[in-house]
Amino acid sequence: MDNSHNNNEANRDEETSPPVSPVSQSLNSKIASLIIYVVFELETSITEFETLEFLRTHLLPQNVRFSSIMERNNKGVLRWKRVGIHLEDHIIVPTFPNGLTRESYDQMLREYISKIGCENFPEGKPLWEVHLVKYPSLKGACTMIFKFSHALGDGYSFMRVFFKCCGRADKPSLPLTFPRTSLIKTQQQDHGNRVIGSGKKLLGLMGTCINTSYDIVETSLRIACLEDPPSAIRYSYTSKKRELLRPFNVYSVTVSLERVKQVRIKLGATVNDVIIGLLSYMIHLYTERKKKKLMEQYGEEDGLLMMNSNGATNMTLCVMVNTRVFQGAKNLDDMIKEEAWGNRSSIAFAKLPAFPNDELVNPLDFIIKAKKNMDRKKNSLMLPLLDPFLKTATRMLGQKVTNGILYKSFKNSSTMISNLIGPKEQMAFMNHPVSNCYYIVSGIPQSTTFTSVTNNDKLVVVVTMEKGFIDSELFTSCMDEAFENIFQAAFGDNQGKNDNEIKKKSN
Repeated sequence: MDNSHNNNEANRDEETSPPVSPVSQSLNSKIASLIIYVVFELETSITEFETLEFLRTHLLPQNVRFSSIMERNNKGVLRWKRVGIHLEDHIIVPTFPNGLTRESYDQMLREYISKIGCENFPEGKPLWEVHLVKYPSLKGACTMIFKFSHALGDGYSFMRVFFKCCGRADKPSLPLTFPRTSLIKTQQQDHGNRVIGSGKKLLGLMGTCINTSYDIVETSLRIACLEDPPSAIRYSYTSKKRELLRPFNVYSVTVSLERVKQVRIKLGATVNDVIIGLLSYMIHLYTERKKKKLMEQYGEEDGLLMMNSNGATNMTLCVMVNTRVFQGAKNLDDMIKEEAWGNRSSIAFAKLPAFPNDELVNPLDFIIKAKKNMDRKKNSLMLPLLDPFLKTATRMLGQKVTNGILYKSFKNSSTMISNLIGPKEQMAFMNHPVSNCYYIVSGIPQSTTFTSVTNNDKLVVVVTMEKGFIDSELFTSCMDEAFENIFQAAFGDNQGKNDNEIKKKSN
């Protein structure tokens, strides 16, 4: 009788346990294991008790996945199976030597992030953990690092968790507010489109069809065989498989969001166009200076051979795009409040603007080229079509095909950018003011990855650089200079050299 009752309970659990989506399976597979690290540097120290309270009252209730593991049922279907969870087992408190300077602790924090970035989650436990670093950094009194498997959800899923427990640091009784960024066409734009001449409509439709056809062919080739050549930022892949979770250095630059918007307005671009142009210009500076460094060290011929300089003109960027835009979300508030948990992201491939063998090129040209490339991408139906394409491929060809598509999307391209838009005010996490907030991603078969966050009228751009391959000291100097040169080119010497616009934080 008892055994029958237990079997019935188990059957009911299998029936009610939600299946793991094909994308989530791919994000936690043997060939791709993407992990998100959300870092909060707090102005005041937070206790383990407060951390446990957050996990109990805010994290676990959000979704069954936080108290579940992936397990196949009797029918071979991979599902989220609920398990008993001890929150204390998910909090890790590292120990550093006492009596060091803030600079030393900041360096140890970066090394610690790199260390946990090389470690996957233990089997038999839900795919998340919290690391509480009780030592000061250059930006805070202590640091909380939330480590999530990307299989649990995407950036906007996790944003909902944090923003529900975060308030305004200046006025705790008031909720955080977000930029009123429009994510779809406004009614005015739609009305304008209706009164456009039929000839222009036809040309616009033809342009969309051409761009969509091109993107379908390019994406198909990219995930099948089309591969970027080796370059200063792209490792020369061979048949030997490399570890996905490899040690990396972390570096970030924080700039005034208002200055970025001024560049955007000046060039008629978007903030994303400016960021992509900036990344291209950083990589351009690094490529040219790395080439020069190798030529000085090994001679011109051997230096160029080691550099694989042809790769500098053919680099592809993976741009992570939130597909909630295509599902009716009109603005950021809609996206954050929406109950659509999970991975609602897609990948767009974009050529990085390149001006080879010319370090003195106008940095604004990179933004202008980036805008042109992204405008063409926006006038394409590839992104809305990609998700149903993946679902169809999985249904017809199996999960391994989806895993391979995801892996090759990253492996065959040169680098990746992901961005999140945060609140306009300074956040307070469990009543502790947040001095700095950013996130990074590991487990991607690329040697550099970029993430950006806008919050509290600041733009934070973070790069992870593979140790042993990327010259992190050279790259970070190029990163700092890229921001300075962009602002100087846009506004001239007086404004370009404005004080305290660039706040640096080295690893």
